[in-house]
Amino acid sequence: MKSKNYVDKIRFNVRETKEKNIKDVLKDFFSYHHIDANLEEDGIIAAWREITGELIYKLTSKIVVENNCLYVKVNSPALKQELMLVRTSVLEKIKTKLPNCGLKNIYIK
Repeated sequence: MKSKNYVDKIRFNVRETKEKNIKDVLKDFFSYHHIDANLEEDGIIAAWREITGELIYKLTSKIVVENNCLYVKVNSPALKQELMLVRTSVLEKIKTKLPNCGLKNIYIK
């Protein structure tokens, strides 16, 4: 007869047969290993695109999320100045759209 520990090991090591999105699998992996990973980068970039509009998104050359900050590089000095003036309101809109994103600041280069 098998011991109770053996039965418990079999019962708790059963693989999940449901298909999962890779984002959910990585989120589960990182939370299991107590690793803080920002998986909201795609959502933040999509929110930036939606809030600022298609034209401004096309005029940006680089958008990166690092250390809970959004870095946006633009080629036009006039656009840079306009974005600097409205970055706090854009940040608040992103935070309302994605409350768990943890975004702290927006830097315009």
